[in-house]
Amino acid sequence: MSVRPVAATPRVEPAARPVPWSTVLPFAVVLAYVNGFWVTALRGAVGSTERTTAPFTSWLRDSTLLLPLFVLAVLVALSLAARGTRHGWGVGAIRPALLVSLATTVAGTAHLVADSIWSLRLQLVHLDTMGSMGGLCPGSCLDKRYDATVLLQVRAVAPGVVDPARVQRRRGPLAAGAAGRRLAVRGRSTAAVVQRRAGLPTVLASGLLGAAAVHAAVVPEHFEEWPAAGGFFVLLAVAEVAAAVLVVTRRQRAVPIAVAVSAGPLLLWLWSRMLGMPFGPEPWLPEAVGLADLAACALEMFTLVLAVALTPTRRSRERPPAPAALRMTLVAVLAVSAIGFGFGAALFGDAAVTEHGAEAEAG
Repeated sequence: MSVRPVAATPRVEPAARPVPWSTVLPFAVVLAYVNGFWVTALRGAVGSTERTTAPFTSWLRDSTLLLPLFVLAVLVALSLAARGTRHGWGVGAIRPALLVSLATTVAGTAHLVADSIWSLRLQLVHLDTMGSMGGLCPGSCLDKRYDATVLLQVRAVAPGVVDPARVQRRRGPLAAGAAGRRLAVRGRSTAAVVQRRAGLPTVLASGLLGAAAVHAAVVPEHFEEWPAAGGFFVLLAVAEVAAAVLVVTRRQRAVPIAVAVSAGPLLLWLWSRMLGMPFGPEPWLPEAVGLADLAACALEMFTLVLAVALTPTRRSRERPPAPAALRMTLVAVLAVSAIGFGFGAALFGDAAVTEHGAEAEAG
C-alpha cells in the first residue's frame, strides 16, 4: 500500500474590512468642531487681538481645515479596535470608546498647542512693535512682559487639554455604542485578493496634489516679494498637478517625473534655508522656516519615497498594503495638505501676520 504525501494548505489569516465611513465621519466632525470651539474660546481669553475679531468665522474655518486630522485620529482608533476585536481581545464597546477618546484627545492637544504657539508669536511681535513706537517700556520692563505673555499661554494649555479630554470621554460611550456593534459584525471576513502595490498610485497622486495646493497658496506672497519667485511656484504647482495626472492614468515615465518634481523642490528648499539662494532680492541670505514650508517638505519626502518604491525596475516582495492602511495614508496626506494650505494662505493667522510678515515686523 502506497502513501501519497499530502501538501499542507497554507493558512490564510482573515482580513479585517475597513471601518465604514458612516462610523468614522460623524464622530470626527462632532469632535473636530467641539475642539475648535474650545480652542477659539481660549483664544479669546489669552490670544492676540487680531485673532478675536471674528470668533465665529475663525472657529468655522479652523475646525474645517483641521477636520482631516480628526478623521485620521478616529480612523486609526477604530481600525485598531477592529483589529483587537478580530483577534478576540476587544471587550465589547469599551475598547473603541477608549481608543477614540485617546486619539482625539491627542489631536485636540496638538491643535491647542500649535494655536497657542502661533498666538504667542503674534503677541511677542506686537510687544516689540509697541516698545519701538513708544519707548515707555525698555529693558527689564519689556522682559517682564515677555515672561508674563509666555506664562499666560502656558497656563492656558493645561485647562485646554484637561477639559476637552473630559468632553471626549463623555462622548466615548456614544462612539462605542455605534462603532462597537459595527466592529463586532465586521471583525471577521474572508480574505480578499489584493494585487501588490494596488492603490499606491492613488496615494502618490494625492501627495502630489497636496504639495501643489500648498505651493499654490504661497504664490501671492512670493509674487509680492519677487515676481520671479511667484512664477516659479506657479510652474511648480502646475508640474505637480501634471505629474499626479500622469500617475493616475499610469502613463509611461510617470514615476520618474514624480521623482523629479518631488526631489527637485526638496533640494532647492534645503539650499535656500541653509545657505540662501545666490540670486533674488536678498542673495545668500537663508530664509526662515515656516509651517507651510514644513508641510510641503513632508509631502515631497512622502511622494519621493513612494515614487522610488513604485519604480518598475525594483522587485520587492513586501506584503500588499491593507485597504485600511491605504485609507489612513490618504487621510494623513489630506490632513498635512489642509494644514499646509491654511498656513500658506494665512488662514490660521486671521490674515493679519503671515509667516514672512511676522519676520518683517520683528525685524
